[in-house]
Amino acid sequence: MTIKVYDTHVRTQDGRYLHFDVLIDRIDQEFAQACAQRFLAEQGIEDQNITLSECRFCHVEPGNPEIGEAIARQGFFILKLQGCEA
Repeated sequence: MTIKVYDTHVRTQDGRYLHFDVLIDRIDQEFAQACAQRFLAEQGIEDQNITLSECRFCHVEPGNPEIGEAIARQGFFILKLQGCEA
């Protein structure tokens, strides 16, 4: 499986900066943004607090089994980078 990586930057209304990658199995900007919104909601960051400044296609890479399983199960995988709780 090849993974499409969407580099995502979010600034919350309370001033926090979050950087994460949305990994999916197709090039689909709207789907990647929906996955980012879902991830943020799961973190307790509501839509009204989100300014999604960037969620753009970055590159394609081979997937590992953990990522492939997550994508098969829920349609996406989030790779937390900056400002995201581990």
